[in-house]
Amino acid sequence: MSLATILLACDVLATGMIAGFLAMYCLTIGRYFTFMVRTGQADVLQRTYSEFRRRTRLKPVYDLIMLLQLLIALVALVACWSTGSLSLVPAVCCLPILLLVHGLTGFTRPEERLASGQSLTDAELSRYLRLNIPLHVIYACVYAAAMLALLIPRLP
Repeated sequence: MSLATILLACDVLATGMIAGFLAMYCLTIGRYFTFMVRTGQADVLQRTYSEFRRRTRLKPVYDLIMLLQLLIALVALVACWSTGSLSLVPAVCCLPILLLVHGLTGFTRPEERLASGQSLTDAELSRYLRLNIPLHVIYACVYAAAMLALLIPRLP
């Protein structure tokens, strides 16, 4: 098996794992976070989740996994560049798109403040409620589409 094939398999796996994680976020913990905020229990969520997040070093682990997918996608793209494989480009674009949309929508601040136990204004809570699930559905779809773009040209 060639190095390019191994890198492509790793790219598919990493991109697919992020797509799956984001889909499950939309179905489970993301809905739970939204429920807690919507029912006026953001303080309970913040007390428990921020401690869990801190003790388990969840944020650096999450950040590392997201970055690892990007790095794998970049290495696979470079390794396969001579084959003219443009189908690898979407996997490289996923994280930059996510970060850009997060920033442009103003979602970064309320999400981080909620997860880290910091106080939020009513406007930030409203923005969180309005954007949490829709944005994560979009991100899950972007990662899933990127994974399909990696696979479809290689199907028999």
